[in-house]
Amino acid sequence: MERKFWNKLRILVTNQCNYRCPFCHNEGQGKSARTQMMDFAKFQTFVDYLNGQEISELHFSGGEPFLNKDIVRMIQYVNDNTSWGIGCATNLSHITETQITELSRTRIKFNIQFPYANSLLFNKSTGNGNYEHILKQLRLVRRENIPIGLNAVVQNDDICNIEDLLHFAVENGVALKLLPQIGLKNSSLFKEKIYPLLKRFAIDFVDKGTGATRWTIQIEGKNATVLYIDSPCFVKDINTCRMFGELRIHPDFKVQPCIMKSELSQIDLSKGKDEVIKELSLLWNNFKNC
Repeated sequence: MERKFWNKLRILVTNQCNYRCPFCHNEGQGKSARTQMMDFAKFQTFVDYLNGQEISELHFSGGEPFLNKDIVRMIQYVNDNTSWGIGCATNLSHITETQITELSRTRIKFNIQFPYANSLLFNKSTGNGNYEHILKQLRLVRRENIPIGLNAVVQNDDICNIEDLLHFAVENGVALKLLPQIGLKNSSLFKEKIYPLLKRFAIDFVDKGTGATRWTIQIEGKNATVLYIDSPCFVKDINTCRMFGELRIHPDFKVQPCIMKSELSQIDLSKGKDEVIKELSLLWNNFKNC
């Protein structure tokens, strides 16, 4: 069946974050001082419109999504009313123990911003993140059996820091995703140093054909999965981007097909389901160039 539009959606429920990471692109949102929060009722309407479409995953992000007071209700609504996979990119700093317990009853998976497995570097990189607090939060999430993965934006080719992350992932039995910083000079070349490190510990390797390679590493008898994202943005590979990329929905329901472009299209929910689907389909059909 011919695809009508993206089968993965990234919902940006706020443009605000308590971290101040120097590498952050804020999911393509401008660094606005004006706080934006997605409205829960409008979110419900949008989900209802797209329910029944061929969507594999809805991924919550921001900013920091747990700054939106309705984030748990949003996750629960998708869980109870769709069959989509559910992900959430969070730094874990604002989630409460009660929220963790509530979300353990859903099919949520957390992708946790985790730039360094080192207290000093972690705190410095995030601006005001507390490494010890995040470790405590990680333990609470794991206790409730919520699937988690660590996302590390690779800001340089310092192999020592990457090796620390590999050891942390193996010791804690969590998946690790390495994402070379988009827009940083020479970040497309980081793999020339990182791949040999991964090969040193690898017991399995798969090229996923999506711009990502998956490595199963083993250290002292313990395993972990490492995903290295060789972004299609590096070589302007529009075909891979169309097949495996995500459509970003901003808090005000402007939509952004490409994280590297500032052009936004406004979705008017008041026009009804058929018109919204039509607008998204038109956007998909026109998304053919980087």
